[in-house]
Parts: sequence; C-alpha cells; structure tokens
Amino acid sequence: MSRLWGADVAIDGIDRFHGGAARETYRFRASAGGRSEWLVMRRDPSASLIDTSREVEFHAIGRAHAAGLPVPRPVHLDASGVDLGSPGFVMTEIAGGRACNPFEPGAYGANAAITGVALFTALGQLHALEPDAADRATLPFMDAAGRLAHWKAEIDRHRLRPEPAADAAWRWLVANIPAPSGPPTLVHGDFRSGNFLVDADNRLLAILDWEMAHLGDPMEDLAWVTDPLWGHQMPGVVAGTCTREAAIAAWEAASGRQFDARSRGWWQLFSTYQGLAIWITSAFEVAMQKTADPTMIFASLYPYRAHNLQAVELLKELRA
Repeated sequence: MSRLWGADVAIDGIDRFHGGAARETYRFRASAGGRSEWLVMRRDPSASLIDTSREVEFHAIGRAHAAGLPVPRPVHLDASGVDLGSPGFVMTEIAGGRACNPFEPGAYGANAAITGVALFTALGQLHALEPDAADRATLPFMDAAGRLAHWKAEIDRHRLRPEPAADAAWRWLVANIPAPSGPPTLVHGDFRSGNFLVDADNRLLAILDWEMAHLGDPMEDLAWVTDPLWGHQMPGVVAGTCTREAAIAAWEAASGRQFDARSRGWWQLFSTYQGLAIWITSAFEVAMQKTADPTMIFASLYPYRAHNLQAVELLKELRA
C-alpha cells in the first residue's frame, strides 16, 4: 500500500470475513497523512470449492465498475502473490452492507420485492454489455457444451464414490445441448442470494464474488440465481426477493434480451449439475484433509443432498 500510495501507509483494523470458500477475504484500513480508506483483500486459500483466476475476477469487477454497476472499485491485482502472501487482489470496501444467509426465510424483509427488481435490473445491465477486446482476452469463453464439459471434469477428478444422480443428469444434458439464447455476453457465474450486499433497509448495495465470471450464455446466470437452493425456503419467489415474473421482466427491460423459455429446463438441470460439482469438490478437499473450514464441510453435506434430490426430480419432469 505504501508503494501504491507513494507514502508511508499504516495498516490497522485487520479482520477476516468468513462464509465464502473460494477466497480468503479480509478487511483492513490503510492510513497515510490525512488519507484513510477501508479496503478488502481477497487471496487464494490453501483449499477451495473451485479453482478460479485472480485476473478474471479482478477484470470482471473492473468492467462492471466502469459500467456503473453496484460493485467495489478494484485497487490492485497481485497475480503472483508477492505482495499479499498468495495470489489475490485489493478492492474498496462497501460500507454498511451485509450478505444475507440464503437459507433464511424472509431475509430481505418488507423491501424484498424492491431489492429483487434492483438485483435483476443489475443482472440485465451486466448482460447488456457487449464484450470488448479486453473481455475476450481475459475472460474465458464457454458455451453450454463448454460449461458442461468443465463441470464434468471437476466431478470426474473429485468424486470419492459413485454419483448416480450427477451421471444421469450429465447423460441428459449432453444429449440435449440447447442453441445459444443470443450473442455471448458477460456472465457472472455465481449470481445468487448470499453474493450481494444490502443496506440496513435491505436494499441492494453491491454484487460480489466474481471469481467464476466468463463469456457465455446469460441463461446460466438466470438459472443459477433462480435455483431453489438459493430461494430462502420461500416458494413463489426467487432468491428470497420477488416473483419469477417480476425478475424476468426487470432483466429483459435492462438487458434488451428475451428470456429463452425453450432452454430453461436445460439450464435449470445444468445449475443442479454445477452445484453437485462444487459440493463434490468440497467433500474431496475435506476428505483429503486439505481443509477443515466449516463452510466447506457444510457445502459437502446439505447443498449436496439438496441438489441430488433436485436432479432426480428435474430429470423426471424433463423426460416426461
């Protein structure tokens, strides 16, 4: 920080955020002369739910920030880990925000519907961005087939036992790959309740956790955020906020795109398959004694069971 600011910087107030398992996340205050700023550092842990790129996340946040989306401002990328102890980056802190537990009913209170419309408007604004040269150079492009192949490789590499639900889902998915819903766009990759901040009135403050960003089909983000796992145990609303109809309407208005109802079932099952890949990887890291993080242990239990059951039910519907 002294090198970045060109002054002797004092660091205090260091505190770690627990919850996410893709990065170690810390907040700290940097002070020099009359300048003081609260910042957030995200760096690679010893074990993770998924392997992701620091450059990708840093670029995606910067692209969203430049477009006026509610995200932190990126400050410094350390791809080698020489500055931060392991590869990572620094960004500004969003003051006064909190991330709600995606398993808590009624987490967004009386303003839930307003927050939902704001959330899906922001998602639509992201999907309205036309990928530029820097996006194409930094963000991986993965269409439906590419995304499916990516998660199959993760399951095959980390499975500790037979996974019949995941294997059955893959067989249907690979046999029914849909046409693109439109031109490729920026995809957040983990857009869901728990990955955005709200203020004291439960209104949207910021969208976080861009480590899975890529270029692809926006239907992927829509399917993941509307997955029942992130629904706060509240049937009839998505992400614990607004109705599906209100969400899609807000997204269409902001993105200038049309929701592709034809591929909805495929992307719903894909989201379940993606979830299983993440939870299976988490169980592998715990079983190999690479981590004892409670988040990783939890991920290998409750979400894993939920997505196994969901895969079976979705397959019944899709085959009917």
